Amino acid sequence: MAEEKTSLNPLRAVGAVLSAFGGIRRGKDSRDDLAKLKPIQIILAALLCAALFIGGLLTLVRSITS
Repeated sequence: MAEEKTSLNPLRAVGAVLSAFGGIRRGKDSRDDLAKLKPIQIILAALLCAALFIGGLLTLVRSITS
């Protein structure tokens, strides 16, 4: 039985991006994600995570400096 090529699970894409941001990804898991996720899913998840990270940093800095 052939394994499904793509997965529309957004949590899997976010998990892949967060583990890549942290640098704690096993090679096998990275290859599995690249095989199962579409590039647009990874790009959108990365943009979302980066925006949340920057927003969190800005909020933290504003609360500390005020």
